[in-house]
Amino acid sequence: MKKRPMFFIFICLAGMLIGIGQWCMYKQGLAFFAIPWSIIPFLLLPIIFTLPNIIKNQFSVPISKFLSYLGGYWLIFFYYSLYLLLLYALAYIFTGIFQLRAYWPEFSAKLISAGFFVIIFLIVWGNWNAFHHVCRHITIRTTKPLTKNYTIAFISDIHLGAMLGKSFAQKLTQKINMQKPDIVLFGGDIIDGNLDLVIREGSYRNLKNIIAPLGKFAVYGNHDYFGGDLTKEQQLFSSVGVEFLQNQTTLIDNSVKITGLDDYLYNPTPVPPIKNETAAFFHILLEHEPYQITPAAAADYDLYLAGHTHAGQFYPDRLITKRIYVLDYGCKIFNKMTAIVSNGYGFWGTPIRLGPLPEIVLIHLQKK
Repeated sequence: MKKRPMFFIFICLAGMLIGIGQWCMYKQGLAFFAIPWSIIPFLLLPIIFTLPNIIKNQFSVPISKFLSYLGGYWLIFFYYSLYLLLLYALAYIFTGIFQLRAYWPEFSAKLISAGFFVIIFLIVWGNWNAFHHVCRHITIRTTKPLTKNYTIAFISDIHLGAMLGKSFAQKLTQKINMQKPDIVLFGGDIIDGNLDLVIREGSYRNLKNIIAPLGKFAVYGNHDYFGGDLTKEQQLFSSVGVEFLQNQTTLIDNSVKITGLDDYLYNPTPVPPIKNETAAFFHILLEHEPYQITPAAAADYDLYLAGHTHAGQFYPDRLITKRIYVLDYGCKIFNKMTAIVSNGYGFWGTPIRLGPLPEIVLIHLQKK
């Protein structure tokens, strides 16, 4: 948590420095960037992105949202412009090696124009994706002695904060209630790192209206730790009926046992073994980062749930998450255990999703 301000300051300084190079590139192919003052957004927007992340509570909620969205759009524009800048540099080197420099002015102008409009298209498309959620249904049939069939709603990475607030939480509540779940599970990162802003806006209050007859349970994620006060967050969400499981187990309806682990990045906790209860209950292991899928399968859990990855959130980051985790998104069987990793419901950093649409996972647990 203490390193977060330095992280954002580094992003700001790197963004300004590289932004000068991006501006120099864009003005070679797009006339409206040739105006001298057009460099100002490349220098100012990294600062706008940084301010709400390091001066968290000095702005009103509307101003925090405005700055966060503006900075978020800059972040994704900067990210893809960096790839375009690298492509531009490689093309310049290529034309020099093969003595094609005479064609460079015309070719570079077309490359820059095409790249710019592709980036704008990706931003518009990704912004649409970020706010169009889906429900993914997964049916699990078990021989465990269930009292009845259950519907479990699993939601991860809501990221309530500067960008996602009251209306976002209200729509989430409506979507969950439409599915009529028995149990609701939150896979961490309920807040985006600014608990005080969530309190000031009151976005958490909408979760009280989620109807889950057998309970609402959650685990902490790394962004919950960024919030700075887990006890305060626990009390806050307890007031709306959400119970945090911090290396704890709860028994539901004398049929389903849910074990929630603390965030692995901040408090790495080994998977607790199931003692003499393998056949008695349906065991669910819930954590934020999908680090312990293999140990959970070895410990004979029936269902493993995690989030955190956002399925990369946008390409090509998905290539990275695929290499880090044995399962970065989707549903897969490990031994006899079903593992589900959600790409999350919210987003971080930028209101863009290029990949799987954000989701609520509906798990239909049925007796064979």
